[in-house]
Amino acid sequence: MYSILLFVHVLSSLVLGTFLALPFVMNTLFSRTGDELKAIIRTVLNFTRSGHYALIFLTISGGWMIMAYRSYPSKLWLVVAILLLLMIGGMVGMIQKNMKRIIGSENPEELVANHRLTLKRFAWLISLFIIAAIFIMTNRSLFY
Repeated sequence: MYSILLFVHVLSSLVLGTFLALPFVMNTLFSRTGDELKAIIRTVLNFTRSGHYALIFLTISGGWMIMAYRSYPSKLWLVVAILLLLMIGGMVGMIQKNMKRIIGSENPEELVANHRLTLKRFAWLISLFIIAAIFIMTNRSLFY
């Protein structure tokens, strides 16, 4: 059972790791107009939905591995790991909300221009949080 949990955990982290490319995807978003813009926004929306599922599977599989296989991490490590996953989920949700607002508007090009800085900031924050989470998860011994 442990190998199945580890497989799900690693697969979910790989899906979440693809969000490291999100700031660069956002740059291509700002140069699109018309139907091209709506198509790339729909793609980003599907991408963020998969990110939420990956976060859920990461949390479940990680929690299950900690509880079932007695790997007692420190409380500080647990708090930091959970906070990072929550912040990643929150940022992904904020990008998703802005994208839904843009795709539902009558003039999406104008709305993209208005939300450009916000979308770029959220994308970079997600990338930084993911890098921090990778560091935290791979260096658990620093928190004892």
